[in-house]
Amino acid sequence: MKITKLNIIFSVLVAISILAAACAPTATPTTAPVESTQLPVQATEAPTTSPATEAPTAEAVTIRMLVRPDEGGNVAKFAAQFEQETGIKVAVDFVAWNEITNKTLTTLASGGGGYDIVFMPSADAPKLAAGGWFEPINDLMPESEKANWLAAVVDFYTFNGNLLAMPWYAGGAHMSYNMQALEKAGVDPAAIITWDDFMAACKAVKESSATEFCFAPSAKFPGNFYYNWGTMVLSRGGDFFDENGAPIFQNSSAALDALKMLKDGVDKGYFDKAGIAMDDYETLIEFGTGKTAFLLDSTWASTQANRNADLSTITGKVGYILVPGAGDVRSAAYLYAGGLGVLKTSTHKEEAKKFIVYLTGAEAQKHHAIEGANMPTRVALYDDADIAAAWPGFADLAAQLNYGKFVPAVPWFDEWRRLAATAVQEVMSGTKSPEDAIQWLVTETERLRSQ
Repeated sequence: MKITKLNIIFSVLVAISILAAACAPTATPTTAPVESTQLPVQATEAPTTSPATEAPTAEAVTIRMLVRPDEGGNVAKFAAQFEQETGIKVAVDFVAWNEITNKTLTTLASGGGGYDIVFMPSADAPKLAAGGWFEPINDLMPESEKANWLAAVVDFYTFNGNLLAMPWYAGGAHMSYNMQALEKAGVDPAAIITWDDFMAACKAVKESSATEFCFAPSAKFPGNFYYNWGTMVLSRGGDFFDENGAPIFQNSSAALDALKMLKDGVDKGYFDKAGIAMDDYETLIEFGTGKTAFLLDSTWASTQANRNADLSTITGKVGYILVPGAGDVRSAAYLYAGGLGVLKTSTHKEEAKKFIVYLTGAEAQKHHAIEGANMPTRVALYDDADIAAAWPGFADLAAQLNYGKFVPAVPWFDEWRRLAATAVQEVMSGTKSPEDAIQWLVTETERLRSQ
């Protein structure tokens, strides 16, 4: 991934972030340059094991790590295991998703806070890379081993030829459906190929009263872009910005058609209008209670709907289809990923690298997949029988990654996503027409670029 104009722009952003950290908008997971993912059908190599046990270091070393919440207890388990095997202690600070962007940026801008390892979510990767804070870790993934990793994720975390974060997990947007609801409505999920097919299915769901609504759009920031309008535009063949960050979504019909579909769905009673104020977690809960027939949501949410009885009453009754497409596009969905990088200010770089290799190893990634519902970044694990057994529909979810892209790498993307959510909300509420919403968003995009 090449960085263009980011360093100049980012210096301004850092200054603003430090002065206004307390009130700066937060961001949730989600990402940068648009690249296709190719997930091999068959892995060619068996998963490698964690690094061999080493004798404890003579002098006690503690490495510090800043990371997002510990899904499935993955970090805690393998930090303890790593210390037992190597004698190297790992002190971890977990930061909530709604705080991690500001926490990370302000910490790095003020000197690194004594951290050795810092989590790099795909949503923030371009900004973090532009800051010049991360140590290149090309030595952790030699060319001979790159084929063992998901190519798109490796490429995503490679900036100006340097790997800056070790790929830890991957995921993206998926389309789930309530098996019982579609059966009652007489809908064959395999026949839903296009968005027109999807709307026809919603008509059947409404007429049969299979569920209260067909679908609840996640129109509230931050779910809107990844799990609603953004993926709907991408899957219609649309893009949002050119290589210089200039808006181009107004130049094709994809963005407008997606807004028209959202308005049509609300007007006809197919879509729950309350989605205006729902994020991706809230739409998961609505789907899990049986109120909607379809869910467009993250890898994690799609999995929880099928196996977490605390969040879903339809466990074991959820199926998956590719996100519908339009025209020549069979399917498309936005991807996200998580990586682990070593700071240049680290005083224990080699120990930090050892732990990163350990936490992204086959054993740890397998645990992260089974317990934390995160897609692996090691290719061989996509053929792992234990993961497949733990995830109903794992193969269907994994297939969606073949149609995935990362979001645009513009440094003001988080702020832009908030504006995009506002545009979608206003269309769904009827306060703006789809055409007016597109023009308003173009104007706001140009304002952001000029700052």
